[in-house]
Amino acid sequence: MVVYVALVNPLEHVRIFSLREANALVPRLQEQFEQIRELRSELLAVEGQLASLGHPISEPHEVDPRAPAAVQRLQRVAKDLFGQIVGILGGLGELGIEVKAADGLADFRSRLHGRTVYLCWRFGEEAITHYHELHGGFAGRRPLPADGDFVGDLLQ
Repeated sequence: MVVYVALVNPLEHVRIFSLREANALVPRLQEQFEQIRELRSELLAVEGQLASLGHPISEPHEVDPRAPAAVQRLQRVAKDLFGQIVGILGGLGELGIEVKAADGLADFRSRLHGRTVYLCWRFGEEAITHYHELHGGFAGRRPLPADGDFVGDLLQ
């Protein structure tokens, strides 16, 4: 199974979120990642059809003009599905959310005790309950501290 990741420049709209601001976006994240998961499932099905026709996807955003019409039709479907995924991820990036995995992992920059950290959300979580250092990644996730005063503001 191929996993497609769209590149979104997370620093294009740098925003520092309070915990309250980030949690207010969780329902939207849940909805958007549910949609992405459905689109990815459809994309993987199309990818399987193309592979069975002897035309595996190398670039999901390209249509081979030399391919048979049936293959081109499936390639256009794949291109459209991929474009929808990229559009959703781009919209989240424009909000200042840093998508770390297309299957539902997102970070929100915040400040805790004077340093910049990430509030970390994973698909299925009803609220943000963890954070990690900027370079700690998912493996460095820790529960939110009881004395955590996560401060937010919009950087320009």
